[in-house]
Amino acid sequence: MPTYVVTTSSKRLAQEQKNRIAEDITQIHCDQTGAPKYFVQIIFNEVSRENYFLGGKQLSEDNIYIHAHIRNGRTLSSKQRIINDIVTRVASASNADVSSIQTYITDIPASQVAEFGTILPEPGEEGEWEKQQSEVARARMKRLS
Repeated sequence: MPTYVVTTSSKRLAQEQKNRIAEDITQIHCDQTGAPKYFVQIIFNEVSRENYFLGGKQLSEDNIYIHAHIRNGRTLSSKQRIINDIVTRVASASNADVSSIQTYITDIPASQVAEFGTILPEPGEEGEWEKQQSEVARARMKRLS
């Protein structure tokens, strides 16, 4: 369920940087929430500078925007640790100043999301939910973990 969309100007990140950022965000999220790795999606969105505006002006400086959609039920302190860790690790991986990293978290009720073909469980109930999945779904979860 957690989906992290990383938006940058085109060609801002090399593939190695994307790989590191995806690994870092996945690890940060799982460490803070206990969620299985197979839930964490990272999507990189590259936007041409002509289509990227900040402060009402065409983007002319470095900016990396990360928007996370996560299941409702996480504590404020947990979400703030996720945000702070992402800012620090993305800045390091991208050679960016932390002032150019924007990170947002939006909570979504588990009851409003389907993954692996079924409505998601509440945080902490993943084990029982996983047991109820089809063999195909469980095999996919294993490959993604």
